[in-house]
Amino acid sequence: MTDEPTRGVVYVAWGREHVEVARRSAASVKRSNPDLGTAIWCKEGDDTSGFDRAFIVPEGLKRPKVNLLGESPFDETLFLDNDTIVRAELGSLFDLLRKYEICGAQVILWHRPRHLKRIALDLPETFPEINTGVLLYRKTPAVLELFRDWAATFAGSGMGIDQPSFREALWRSDAAFHVLPAQFNKRVFEASELIWSDQPKPRILHLELLRPQKNPLLRWLSNRIR
Repeated sequence: MTDEPTRGVVYVAWGREHVEVARRSAASVKRSNPDLGTAIWCKEGDDTSGFDRAFIVPEGLKRPKVNLLGESPFDETLFLDNDTIVRAELGSLFDLLRKYEICGAQVILWHRPRHLKRIALDLPETFPEINTGVLLYRKTPAVLELFRDWAATFAGSGMGIDQPSFREALWRSDAAFHVLPAQFNKRVFEASELIWSDQPKPRILHLELLRPQKNPLLRWLSNRIR
């Protein structure tokens, strides 16, 4: 009889305000998924209450999540950007890892030039960028090689954004990849959805409003989202 794989959600936060919004996201995970572990990479001295495990981000990393996802303490990991809220039980999401090695959702506005930036490969537009703010994966050799290629491609790209380098690394990768439904990385709402819609309900919200807000009204609205 083999042991069940460990499952958990990981975050990377830099600075007190970002740790605070990550803590809110982790609390939303625990409300609907109490058996999932949570972990955070952050600066030394940050308040890591609300997380099951905490790690210090090494010095000198330009975009820490690009380098750290392969270091997850869990066998099966859901990486979430800090500006997220989980609104559903995620067991069926993790069950995808029985077949696939890594999963993510396509960017909504994939046709825009900013999502078609080339680094080394001339890729078809029908291979869109993946939003790297919600990534589900297990630490197989192919996934770890994908992460190493991503880190190297990002470092050599000269870009401040990581999705173009992930797109090219994914194209080169042998990892078994699955595209998640948009409801697991809900970025945009149509007006009809705010009134009534037969679309599936969002499972994971990933909204700019959930980022640290300086404007008092936006901060109040952000804190109302659960």
